[in-house]
Amino acid sequence: MTCRVRRLHSLTEADIEGLAAVLADCVEGGASVGFMQPYSVDRAVAWWRGLAADVAAGRRALLVAEDEQGIVGTVHLVLAQPDNQPHRADLCKMLVMRRARKQGVG
Repeated sequence: MTCRVRRLHSLTEADIEGLAAVLADCVEGGASVGFMQPYSVDRAVAWWRGLAADVAAGRRALLVAEDEQGIVGTVHLVLAQPDNQPHRADLCKMLVMRRARKQGVG
């Protein structure tokens, strides 16, 4: 599988829809990422919209992996840390769609 990785500095509606599809696929596939089944794409859209301001403000670094069909994986770093820890970040929600797993994406 050939993927392109890029950082998103703001979220378009298409980005949110792609990210929501990844999140919903992972939760429905049994991933333990803080959400319970059944988990709809609509709920995933709302969750990603809730992060959009942090991404745009640079408080979160959001990376996506894309193939020819769209976003297949994502991870984000929480960059807003306490004053005594400017060198740190928290890794959050590393997600890969089931169809893209075991192919070097995650």
